[in-house]
Formats: sequence, C-alpha cells, structure tokens
Amino acid sequence: MFKKALCVGLLSFMLCSLTACGAAGQQDAGTLEVSENGNYESVEGTQIKMITQNTEVVITLNDSRAAADLATMLPLEMTLIERNNFAKGMTLPERLSSVEETTREYEIGDFGYWNAGPDLAIFYDDIYEQTIVEVIPLGHAETGAETMRNETGTVRLELLSEEGEQTENE
Repeated sequence: MFKKALCVGLLSFMLCSLTACGAAGQQDAGTLEVSENGNYESVEGTQIKMITQNTEVVITLNDSRAAADLATMLPLEMTLIERNNFAKGMTLPERLSSVEETTREYEIGDFGYWNAGPDLAIFYDDIYEQTIVEVIPLGHAETGAETMRNETGTVRLELLSEEGEQTENE
C-alpha cells in the first residue's frame, strides 16, 4: 500500500512539473512573439538597388518588419536562382522576420521573401496565376524587373540614399 501511494505521489509530482514546463514554454513563445512584433524602424519608401552584370533594378521597400530586417543586412552579394521561369531567387545568409501576412498573389516587379528558404524573389513574368509558396511582400520595382529574365550569376543588393545614390556603407 505504501509503494502504491508513493508511486501515485511521484506521478502527481511529475505531472505538475511537466505542466509547469509547458506553461513556461508557452510564456517564452509569447515573449518571442512580442519581441518579433515589437517596435522597429520602418523602411517604407526606402529604395534598394539590385545589380547584376547586365542590369540594375530599383526596388522600393514596404513597411514590413521583414523589409526592415533586410535593409539592416545590406549590402549583400548572393547567387541568382531561376524560379520556374517567372522569378529570380536569392538565398539569404540568415532569416528575416516572418511575423507578417503572406500571399501567393504577385505582379511583375513584386519583391518578396520566402521564410523556408530563406529566399528572396523578384518576379519578372506573370505566367502563373499565383506563386507555389506563400511569400511575404517586401516591396516593388516599378520598372526593370523584366530585365532579370536572362540574368545569371551574382546579384548585389545595396541601399540607395534619398538622392538615389549608393550609401556610404558599401
């Protein structure tokens, strides 16, 4: 009888301990979400230049946290990847914020982020009704995205100053 009571007591203690661990994990996850959604400096309207051997495309960033994260990483040099004959992709060295609304809709010139990559993409053709994967919109290129169709090799992303020139960090 004593052994049975001891086993029940130990089992109860273990369950309480596990419940407390689970609650602490949920609290940490909530804290992480708050810090992901916390204040950040908007980069809406900031322009970046996408440069390949043969072309330059100017992209205007939106007000997303992911766009702000990207801006802090620039300048970057990455390898272009063909994405199903409608976009050029680039793999980032680290992930951006993913606490953003995603979409599968796109237009020529849209610039987006796929968290699973972590990849960036610029859409140069509209041959598909929507993208295969959900992307986080980062910005848009008013002109020149179509010129990315035949580009290969290395691409450089860099910030432009308000006057449209490269920033000093480069």
